[in-house]
Amino acid sequence: MKFKSLFISFFSLLLAVSALHAQYIPESDTRIYRGKELSDLLYEKLKKEGITARKQLLCRTPENNFPYNLLISIPKTVSEEKPAKAKFSSLVLVFPQDDAVSHLPFIEELIKWNKEVEFNFDVNILLTACDKTQISGNDKMTGTEIYADFNQGSETYCAVYSNLDAQKITTLTPGSAGQVSPLWLTKLVNDSLEANDFDPTIIGSFYISLYKQNLLRSSNILASFLSRGTPAVELNIKASSADKNSLFLLYQNIITSFDNETDFKEDTHYIPVKLFSAHLWLTENITIILLIVMFTLSLFFICDLGFIFRTRHSIKTISTKRALKTLYLVPATIAVLWICLEIAQFISTAFFNSFMRNPIAVLGIKIAISFILISFAYLLELRFHANKDTYTYEYLLRLSTLLNIFVFSAIDISLFYLFAAIYIIISVSLLFKKTFSIYLFFILSMLPYFQLIFAIATYSTPKQIMPLIFASPLYNILFSCAITPLSILLLRIYLRLKNANKTKVSQNISVTQIQVKIKKKFPKYYALIQFITVIVFVGLIFLATLYIRNIFRTKINFGNFSGRVIDSPENLFLQARYKDSSYYGGTIRQLSVNTSRPASRVEIFVSGETDNPVYYTTYTFTPSENKNQIQFNLPDYPPENIVLNYTPDNSEVTIIDIYAYYDREYYPEEFITDTSKSNRKVFVKEKISLVINSKIKSQGSI
Repeated sequence: MKFKSLFISFFSLLLAVSALHAQYIPESDTRIYRGKELSDLLYEKLKKEGITARKQLLCRTPENNFPYNLLISIPKTVSEEKPAKAKFSSLVLVFPQDDAVSHLPFIEELIKWNKEVEFNFDVNILLTACDKTQISGNDKMTGTEIYADFNQGSETYCAVYSNLDAQKITTLTPGSAGQVSPLWLTKLVNDSLEANDFDPTIIGSFYISLYKQNLLRSSNILASFLSRGTPAVELNIKASSADKNSLFLLYQNIITSFDNETDFKEDTHYIPVKLFSAHLWLTENITIILLIVMFTLSLFFICDLGFIFRTRHSIKTISTKRALKTLYLVPATIAVLWICLEIAQFISTAFFNSFMRNPIAVLGIKIAISFILISFAYLLELRFHANKDTYTYEYLLRLSTLLNIFVFSAIDISLFYLFAAIYIIISVSLLFKKTFSIYLFFILSMLPYFQLIFAIATYSTPKQIMPLIFASPLYNILFSCAITPLSILLLRIYLRLKNANKTKVSQNISVTQIQVKIKKKFPKYYALIQFITVIVFVGLIFLATLYIRNIFRTKINFGNFSGRVIDSPENLFLQARYKDSSYYGGTIRQLSVNTSRPASRVEIFVSGETDNPVYYTTYTFTPSENKNQIQFNLPDYPPENIVLNYTPDNSEVTIIDIYAYYDREYYPEEFITDTSKSNRKVFVKEKISLVINSKIKSQGSI
């Protein structure tokens, strides 16, 4: 009897130890969890600390077996003396669950601190599921997208999204999807980062406004908020700096600063200028004031001051009258440049399609070829037409640069500084007469343009640069306007060369005789100037390419790049079957998908003979790019067994295409042939197609 009791006690002890061991999850193993398992893990850990988290399902199913968001709401606690905020009543701090599981102690401490402090606004901590996928194309089913869509129409909250695993530097992204976050939020978060020694790099830098033209790299996560009118910024915090104390102080500072914020002006045309370790902010009001000042001063120069310091030249002189009569040269130059750009675009496109895949180099070649073509046009102008006075081209230079300021400031006022800098450079160049000096200013005036190209190339994707290479006629007209001052400055250089080669003649020789002598002596330096110009362009393009590669290698980190997908030669894991049943005269189709292994993604498409091959289902779906086809919206990391019930349309033939994406590690080494040298993660895609004829059979499987 004693032996039996001892045996039972010993067995119970082993059972208890095994149960405790099964419940224990070492910190080092948390990274292996994903999908619903990761959501469950975080939910249980928060619950253990006494923190109540509300679940937000990414996909509603009877089994509730898909990942879900976790929302911790901390309501405001306002004393009677403390007025409520007039503009925003809620601050949402968003963390992807992949990062939150590694930094849960910091999040728990932040939640507990926030509950103890009085604030006049709500604080919501949102832990999102499926935000960090390495397979592109499922942006509609991320946790952030689901949350933003659910709260669409609410204008009383703003969001700060945070990635805590950046490998290179800490960055702050203020724009995406054609939108820019307002100055007050960007400045608030940036000041908090700087106050806690994170030294952030603001993505877009001097040209944040280019987000509105979709010329800078968009963040799909940030776009979920900004596209719905919700102010938001995205942080990528360097992993080596993301320790518990530093993060706690940072977000404590953000919450406190938000509580003290009173100015909620919707200024989205601001420019951050980094001076040493801090940022100076050029606001929209400052830019407008400088624009008015520039306009006023330029009027004086255009009307009188451009000639007042020259002896025997005033507004009534022959030179000025001649300049005013040649104003047609500005639109004529734009028109000729447009033709040159169209021809250069045809040539550079051939380069791109043949052997040169560097979009920056192709864009530089396009501009260089256009300058060569315009140079030949200028040679014809100078060789066969009457000589224009030097002051004529100086006047046209001032006029064209001034027009650019107002044309491009009207497109986006933040571009004022770029064209104002070119205006100043060209205005200073008019004080010099030597050909060499003028050419140096020609090179100097190109630097602001190249600085803009650097910004676009560094913070954009090749797909976003393509419209600049394969530009529409309207884009090429804008390019023509932008480089017209450079073209006229090049014409001024050619004019100086021509005048330097003139034969000294007496004043009584007619203009016609002078022209005959000039035509007989074609200037030798024209070809040299063109050669040097091409060399300068090639050199700047080469330096730009090296600079951009260095930026990507040592500094810029845009998060997880998309993995590579390889088609599987045959299916090893994916299985599917369907079954039709009658219900009150209609058809209920049950589709069962078994992935056999944890899949990173499953895509299900249904094609029929009508625009809507699915009449009803509890799952959400959207039309695909193909005609008469829909796609079921499923989050990443689905369960291994998926069951879909839906009512099909009356199509005689229905095709169901099912794709499953697996990690490369599930397959034997010799099964997949991969000749690429890329370091990106590889996913293997398996496919099954079910062809259903409603008149033949009611069930089938593959």
